[in-house]
Amino acid sequence: MIVTTSSNPNPEMLLRVNDISNLLGIHYVKRGKLSIGQLMEKYAVNEIIVVEKEHSKLYSKDLKQPFFFHPSMAVLRINRIKQGDNDLMIKISNLKPGDTFLDCTLGLASDSLVASYVVGKEGKIVGIESQPILAALVKDGLNRGWKDDQDLNDAMKRIEVVNGNHYEVLSKLPENSFDVVYFDPMFRKGIKSSAAISPLRTIANPDPISYEAVIEAKRVAKKKVILKENIKSNEFERLGFERVIRSSSTTYGVITMGEEDE
Repeated sequence: MIVTTSSNPNPEMLLRVNDISNLLGIHYVKRGKLSIGQLMEKYAVNEIIVVEKEHSKLYSKDLKQPFFFHPSMAVLRINRIKQGDNDLMIKISNLKPGDTFLDCTLGLASDSLVASYVVGKEGKIVGIESQPILAALVKDGLNRGWKDDQDLNDAMKRIEVVNGNHYEVLSKLPENSFDVVYFDPMFRKGIKSSAAISPLRTIANPDPISYEAVIEAKRVAKKKVILKENIKSNEFERLGFERVIRSSSTTYGVITMGEEDE
């Protein structure tokens, strides 16, 4: 894998290239006038990250279309919250302004974005992503922000992205250091997904949540540990979660750790 830019990169794009190169340990090559296919052939690689002005895109021989970060459903969910509608995850977690939220399976950061909007500037959001490529692209996208919506822009830039194994990260955190610890192993089972999310299957982590990780999550969480899973999943029983709410395709499970604010 290599990282490059679109034609005529500006200084800000080159800084982003440097961040991605350092995070992934890959080389930066100047684009010149070569196409993506020509770059793959010249450098004998199957994957290239291209830093553009608005996005950083992953091109891969395994993908029908390039993958890049987009806030997607988080935009709609935040707009609904602004209009006074309930969000299932926020209702289950009982997040409030100033709370702290640890997302152990960051993925495309949709849940973390909604949580970040709710907890506001006094709160704290940390997202752990085990897959380095995904972590790099999502971190770059979050840092870019969202010019069309100041609230979303602020929520994006408040999220701290950590690339690592969530069990290892959890095991090093102090007790009661986050109000809510959250798991959403989105591609553990082959459920249908949108065209925007489908390319993520090739780089996302399909592993189930371990019982040991839940033990650590319970130690770290002050209020709740939450698991989002397929509605037919047996993971809630295996990991000790109580099913509390169902939608058309997913269920939330909760382990309550302490008394909550009303």
